[in-house]
Amino acid sequence: MNLIGLELIDAGIMAAGSTTEKLLQIDGQAYESPGFALPDKDGLLVGKAAENKAHLFPRQIIQHFWDQLNTDPLEQPGQYVPQSTAEIAYSHLDRIWQQIQQHGDEIIIAVPGFYGRQQLGLILGIANELSIPVKGFVPLALAASPGAHPGKMMLHLDIHLHRLEVTYLKQGQQLTLEDSVTGTEKGLIHLHKQWADAIAQEFVASTRFDPFHQAASEQELYHRLPGILFNLQNNPSIAFDMTGGSRTYSITLTRDLMTRKAETVYREIRQMVERLRTQHKKNESAVVLQLTHRLARLPGCREVLAGIKNAEIIDLDQGAGARGVLEIWQQLADQSGSEKISFFTSRPLRPVLSAQTHARSIDDSLTQYPTHLLYRSIAYPITDKLLTIGCAQDNEQNDVTITGESAGICPKHFTIGLIGGEIVLDDMSAQGTFVDEKRVNGSIVLKLGQIIRVGTPGEQLQVIALDET
Repeated sequence: MNLIGLELIDAGIMAAGSTTEKLLQIDGQAYESPGFALPDKDGLLVGKAAENKAHLFPRQIIQHFWDQLNTDPLEQPGQYVPQSTAEIAYSHLDRIWQQIQQHGDEIIIAVPGFYGRQQLGLILGIANELSIPVKGFVPLALAASPGAHPGKMMLHLDIHLHRLEVTYLKQGQQLTLEDSVTGTEKGLIHLHKQWADAIAQEFVASTRFDPFHQAASEQELYHRLPGILFNLQNNPSIAFDMTGGSRTYSITLTRDLMTRKAETVYREIRQMVERLRTQHKKNESAVVLQLTHRLARLPGCREVLAGIKNAEIIDLDQGAGARGVLEIWQQLADQSGSEKISFFTSRPLRPVLSAQTHARSIDDSLTQYPTHLLYRSIAYPITDKLLTIGCAQDNEQNDVTITGESAGICPKHFTIGLIGGEIVLDDMSAQGTFVDEKRVNGSIVLKLGQIIRVGTPGEQLQVIALDET
């Protein structure tokens, strides 16, 4: 029996295989499949394909189907009209299963804490229709929690496309989902709009170029937004350019600007934390805040939450729910003693891994780990400090400068860095970055030996490993 752990969240569904202990490619080459759907004449686009057209067809795009999963009739203009959000979820899960089923024959699903019996029943019905063998459900916060913190209040913090969620995990003989609060309409969709509007205003004020003047440039801005946020995690400011007509327009974006635009959202998260502490009389107790990678990578979020009294912050790895549910499943199955599909709200506690042990467990799971980026016979070390790759530009240096033919290569074309134990490439270009001749949608986890191409006809780089001996 080979199990697959599925982390079912609309901001980016992820899967992990028990045979590899790694995240699985779930949507083309991507490791996350967002909850977007777009009706068209050929049926229904879902996941990345739909997200990449969300601002080209804003009236047709559908983003609430996982958040509002039900069988109520759905009114949506367009040639193809889905009957309900459940029907759209069916199409999305079908696409995902087609790509990951080769890695396992049974599946365990980590679900949002706000899902009730109706949503779980619908997911189970969809899975049965698709012949997906579901073994059980575990709340995402419970699956993702890395270990025990005796004497402290444990809270799991997450952000979805349309809501915020804070979950209280009570420590006793078992770890139990005790309580949760959610805030609606303040999720990633809201934040991305705030940030995109702010960037567009900066362009208009500085250059008179308006990215929202055309749908194509608006879509490009949203497409590149994850890369902007990613770079602002480690840099107080970055240069950002866009092409309009025959000209290239450049502005400087700051982490402070992005933090200010997200201030109301971060403040609401703090209020949700304090509400749970008050309800459970833990106002003076030390609290451990477990941040999903979705929250931890938002500029300024960690700094705002660090202001909470007696708070310790832990950043969870990408796919912590999908990996975690695999790690604890056997204990849960033994605890249940039943062959029926179960929904678990408690699980055995796990000891906390030290940073050294955690790093070693990541390294041990990889037989050969990429260490360098090779370009024109020079190997550049890949670390947690991002490498910026692009063509030469006056008065600005890249970590890796592309020489020779630069057609279709941006001054800041893509970045590579070590994130959560994986080598992540983030595309920031308008013209595209290609890995093994497949265009990258946003970001991608790289494997040893893969070839990266930029430009036309193109310059090539390769992910390699150097023997330390």
